[in-house]
Parts: sequence; C-alpha cells; structure tokens
Amino acid sequence: MKNKNSGCCEDTGAVNGEKCECSCSCGFLEYPDECRVPEPEDPSEKAGDEFIGRLEEYARSLGISNIGYAGLTPDVILAGEPPYRNAVVLTVEMDDDAVLTPPGREAREMNDRLYDKLADLTFRVADFLRINGYGAMAIHPMSGLIDLPLLGQKAGIGFKGRNGLLISPGKGPAQKISAVLTGISDLPCGSGAHEWILSYCRRCGRCIRACPQDALMEVETCCGSTVLLLDDRCTGCSDGCTHCIESCPFYRKDYEDIRSAFKRAAKTQG
Repeated sequence: MKNKNSGCCEDTGAVNGEKCECSCSCGFLEYPDECRVPEPEDPSEKAGDEFIGRLEEYARSLGISNIGYAGLTPDVILAGEPPYRNAVVLTVEMDDDAVLTPPGREAREMNDRLYDKLADLTFRVADFLRINGYGAMAIHPMSGLIDLPLLGQKAGIGFKGRNGLLISPGKGPAQKISAVLTGISDLPCGSGAHEWILSYCRRCGRCIRACPQDALMEVETCCGSTVLLLDDRCTGCSDGCTHCIESCPFYRKDYEDIRSAFKRAAKTQG
C-alpha cells in the first residue's frame, strides 16, 4: 500500500491521522524495577574479557538465544533520559507454535508468556551485573523507552527489517528483544555484518502484503521509499498476530542460503 502524496521525512509521523511508530514493541513506557539486587553504590565501569565471558555463559544458561552489546545513540532513545549509555542486548527465539497459531486469544496468551519470560530473564541478567558491582537498568521487552530492534541492529545481532522487526540468523524475525542498560564502558560492541538485509527487504515486501490490517504502509519521502508501522492498526500485542513474521523469508529459509542467493543475483544484475 503506497501513499505517493507523502512529503519530506518529517511528514511521515502520521498518515490519515493515524499514529505511526518506528519500533515494534507495544510501546508501554513504564515497568516497575523487579530486580532483587539493589544498584551498587560505587559501580565499576570496566569489565574485561573474563567477566564478559561469564556474563554470556550465565545469560545462555537462562535460555537467552543471542547476546550483543551497543552504545546508546540518540536514534534509539524513544523517551526519557537513560541513566546509562551502554547496553547488553538480549533475545529469545519464538517457537513455531507461537508464530503459526492464528491471531486470537491463544496466540495472544502465547505471545504474552514469551514477553513475561524474557522480562524475567532480563531482570535476572541485570541482577547478575549488579551483584558483580556494575550499574544496571533492565529494559522490559514491551518497553517504549528504547527502539529495541534498532538497538539489536547496532549490537550486531541482526538488522531491523522494513516490518520494524529485528531479523537475525536462526529464525529471522521470530524473536523477542530486551536490554540491560549499564555503565560498563568496555563492552565488545557489535558490527554491521547484516547490513545487506536492508537491500533484500527493499526488493521483497512480503510482510507488507501479508498484513491483514494494512498496518505496514509503504510511503515515498524526499529520502526515498520507507515503511511506516501504523500502531493503531497493528494487532501483534492485542491478538498475537504474527503474519509479518510468518511471511518473512528469513523465518522460513536458511539465512546463509538467502544471503548466497541474494549475492549471486546482485552480481548477475550488476
């Protein structure tokens, strides 16, 4: 669905009076701090490789699928003033039942359970940092404070697709994201190894066509084509809708197979 009458990028904040958002979380801003360990009075800022290894081992023992690191830049901050400028980014993969169950009560409950699970794990990772002397603030996976898909992209876990979701090797966009903000200054921040995904997404558009609510709208701006998420139409949280995930080639096919085929096609066309 394309609106050819759109103007500059600044004009894309609303379409026909509807609320548009750039992140794919449900956008609730405030969640209570459920950490059990208080913040250290004099937090350390240096961690070192040995502690980072222990942190990753602990996170994976809890069930975290991917862990990455990134600095907070202005474009990922959606609201408020974060107390720390670095982040540990966490993901858990969705199982196939959560993706393939039709929208409705069952799908919503499965979706909610996964959000609750990741939230609990996030608070536990924050506690791990605090008990080891590091400042930490858990960012709930449904928080509207941080653009979590973009933060995951900066951490090198994947790339934010046109559907607003973080697409990664493994199960593509079928994952939930959270973060722990921290004062640790020597985190091994990620790289841009997945940037090619954006070019692939621009040629695909299956998620846009698959959305039964037309919540993904392609518009033309002065900077080119972009896709807006119409927050008022999206039923991902209210009904557990996952059509934009199920339709994504990165969910159904192997990441490396897609990349190899895309590179071959680009060489042929170039």
